[in-house]
Amino acid sequence: MEITQPTQPESAFKYFDLYGSMRAHKIMLEDMARMEAYHSAIFKNKSELIADKVVLDVGTGTGVLAVWAAKAGAKRVYAVDASNAAQLARRLVESSNVSDVVTILNSKVEEVEIPEPVDVIVSEWMGCFLLKESMFDSVAYARDKWLKPGGLMFPNRATILLGLYAPGNDDDRTDWVRTKLEKEIAEWDETVTNLQGLDVDYSGFTSEVVQDLSDYFLKNSMRVNYLSPNNLASASQKVLEFDCATVDPTTLVQFSQDFEYTINKQTEIKGFLGWFTTDFPNGVVLDTGPGKTYSHWGQQLYPLQESLKVAPGDRVVGTITVSRDPDEPRFNIIKLKYQVNTGLEQTALFNVGHVQHLDEGSKNVFG
Repeated sequence: MEITQPTQPESAFKYFDLYGSMRAHKIMLEDMARMEAYHSAIFKNKSELIADKVVLDVGTGTGVLAVWAAKAGAKRVYAVDASNAAQLARRLVESSNVSDVVTILNSKVEEVEIPEPVDVIVSEWMGCFLLKESMFDSVAYARDKWLKPGGLMFPNRATILLGLYAPGNDDDRTDWVRTKLEKEIAEWDETVTNLQGLDVDYSGFTSEVVQDLSDYFLKNSMRVNYLSPNNLASASQKVLEFDCATVDPTTLVQFSQDFEYTINKQTEIKGFLGWFTTDFPNGVVLDTGPGKTYSHWGQQLYPLQESLKVAPGDRVVGTITVSRDPDEPRFNIIKLKYQVNTGLEQTALFNVGHVQHLDEGSKNVFG
């Protein structure tokens, strides 16, 4: 099989620097939906899937998946990480008494040497809306270079889903964005007045400031949590589904999918909501969709500048296009074209990655 490796230009975004400290890993280790899913995936039917197998962990981080693979009976585990987290992984491997099984390799997977083919590749490569960070490129590279024919991928399938966000009055996450935008604009107006008292007039810049602020708050996705399936105006739809063992990673650089939703209630749609699921070979599923369970990925909320008033039976049709940011290929751009019934088609453009809007501290925030 040909080894595919999409090129990524040099960037000011220091991706691997993000993962060199425990502070960066804290939010992921606190995500029990994530941790329990991978633990179940590795230990369920471990005698058939992991025991006596050679395992490669791509992007091992603090080494937890490598340690679990060793404890599930793997013959050898190669754990690769390009960041300084490799030092953290070595400490966890030593304290877990699996140094005789696990080898930590501090390198990009595209530059490392693995001395033998592997039976299993395990990796937690997913980003927000699945593809943020573009880490699957590295997983696919490792797959094509070292995975034995018929070898297993953990996870082995991935699906992106998209829904229509129709919140109740008490849980409208888009209110925060609009309130913050209005506050920023009011602060600018006050600043203009204050500076006029100091004999300088910035009022001619107001339209530019308002446009910049609107782009910042209304054209960037927002990470949210603890939403209910009741916050959706209809059933969600699949944007993309692929087999991790066979997909060509170049097909993930840009793709489009048409959608058609049939509304099931009288409501007001204030945005689109995106999330993902991943499936493992033994039936374990990690679902990051709306629900009571916290996930550090959360869902990605794309707030609309103008909400859509809909009634049961109405149709929302359109197309979503996902592409990599040409200036920062670890990030994504989401383009949504949509209309209600045969009404005017509208377009919304969002960045995924540039802005989080809210603190990245884990469970006390909704984003």
